[in-house]
This record gives sequence, structure tokens and C-alpha cells, in this order.
Amino acid sequence: MRPDNRLAFIGVAQRLSDRLPPRWGRRARDVGKIALDHRGHRRTAFRHVQYELARRASPLLAAPFGPGQLLVDSQDDEIGRTVFVSGGYERWHMEAAVRRLRATGHDPTGKVFVDVGANIGTSTVDALAQFGFGRAVCFEPAADNVRLLRVNLVWNGLDGRAQVYAHAVSDRNGVGSLSRSADNSGDHRFTAEGTGGDACRTLDSLVQAGHIDPDAVGLLWIDAQGHEPHVLRGAGALLAAQVPVVIEYCPWVLGAGLADLDALIARHFGSIVNLNVAAEGRRDGMALEASDLPALARRFAHRGYADLLLLPNT
Repeated sequence: MRPDNRLAFIGVAQRLSDRLPPRWGRRARDVGKIALDHRGHRRTAFRHVQYELARRASPLLAAPFGPGQLLVDSQDDEIGRTVFVSGGYERWHMEAAVRRLRATGHDPTGKVFVDVGANIGTSTVDALAQFGFGRAVCFEPAADNVRLLRVNLVWNGLDGRAQVYAHAVSDRNGVGSLSRSADNSGDHRFTAEGTGGDACRTLDSLVQAGHIDPDAVGLLWIDAQGHEPHVLRGAGALLAAQVPVVIEYCPWVLGAGLADLDALIARHFGSIVNLNVAAEGRRDGMALEASDLPALARRFAHRGYADLLLLPNT
């Protein structure tokens, strides 16, 4: 199939999957990827079968991950499965983000990668091992994820370049509640207004304490399952230093926080890159402005999301 026809087919398939229930949408995407052998997807399809067999024998599995390996939870049907099957997790989005950063004068080489919602280390390991970042500061509130995150940093020889904080990031220092998903370690959700015993801190407080130098940060990567507005409100020092940000823009998870997030984006960032589009090599719909967010919100009102690179006002 010609490249332009492949891209058109991918676009149609993505729009179709957005309209399906989550499980069926994922299956539709997988079938389409196998049919097109998208990024070698046909060659890795058999790994799904291996995963199903291996998870019955062990609660943890070693999976190839770029030039290294990750230890994953075999009962995790999102991150664990994806890493085991494909050998990566949103690596194409990070590659597209770094490529765009370099093209716009924000080269992150040698700089600090701040990972909010670090999970088991998928983004941090890639940032340090493949995309040229010098150090990482990681935040992850779920204890099981933190244990695997620390192991994966050591396993890949990166523990000396990463600082791990076992708490959530929000717009205040204190405690809140972390609700945990049974089968998706990336879908734990933090509520700062809760009365639980899960700690949270602002990025500003860590800047004030000298743990983060805003001028040394090359990218703030946020995957906080709807808590993104709170994270940004507590990151005034990084926003003032014009640090680029990647967020997961998921309106149906953000709920009432969507308007707050849109306002923060409009106030602090001059341009937006849709990494879902950029990672596919398409240009139509890649570059966005704050005024385009309502249309994006309508598209993902019920299912799906977009990873967005937010570039500061210049």
C-alpha cells in the first residue's frame, strides 16, 4: 500500500476506534495494525499469545524494551501487556516530541526530564536511554509501581541518573486519595481533595527546596489521569522558565477540570503539537492552537485521548 494511502487508512481506523467501546476500539486498532503490518505489528502479534501463557506462570515478566529490558506486572492489561508485546510504550510519541523540540529551538539534550506519573519507568527509561536527556526526576504515588520503577532503573543502569519521589504531584502539599485500577497500573487516579493517606506535593515546593532547577529542565511529561490542571497550577516556576510540557488530553477523564486545563494552556503556551498525528508522520492536524481545543474535546468527549506537546510563549 502506498504511504499516503496507509496514512489515510490509519486516520479512518483511528476515527472508527474512537467511536467504539474501549475494548472493541483497542481490538479494532490491533486488527488494523496487523493488516497493515504497522511498525512491524504483524511480527509481534504472537507476543499476545506468549503473554497470556506466561502470565499464568509468573506475576512478573521480563520484557525487551528498546536497548534494555523492563520488569512488568503480568496482570496489567495496559502497560504490562503493551510493553511485553511491543517492546515500548508511547515511544513514538516521545520521539515525535523530541524531534519537534529540537526543530523549535528547545533541544533537551543533556537536560532534566521531569516525569509526573512515572509508573514503572517506561517514559523515564526511554528519555534517558534513547532520547538524550541527562537526568530524570520521577514522581509515582502507587507503591507497586514505585518498586518496579526502582528495579527498572537499576536493571537498565540508570539509577544514578534518576531521582524517584514516591508521592503524587498536585497544586498543594498535603495528602489526598489515590484510587487504584485492578488491571491497568496507568489508570490510578489521585484526588487532592480526598481524605486518604496518600502524600502529594507541588513541583514549586521541590523547586524551592532545591531539588529541581527550572533552568535545567528540558521537558515536563505529565500522565496524571485527569489531575493535569492541578499539576500545572503547582508548577509556576517551571511555567515561568518556559519549560515545554507533554500532557495526556483526555476530556472524558478530566470532566469539570477540562475548562481549567484549556485556560492554563491558553495562558502559558503559544503552540500545541498533536503527538498522535505527528507520530504517524502526518502533518494535517498536527499543529494546533488553544482555539482548536474545543474541537479536540468534542472528538474525545467519551473515549480516546491525544498526547499534546505544549510549547511555551516566545
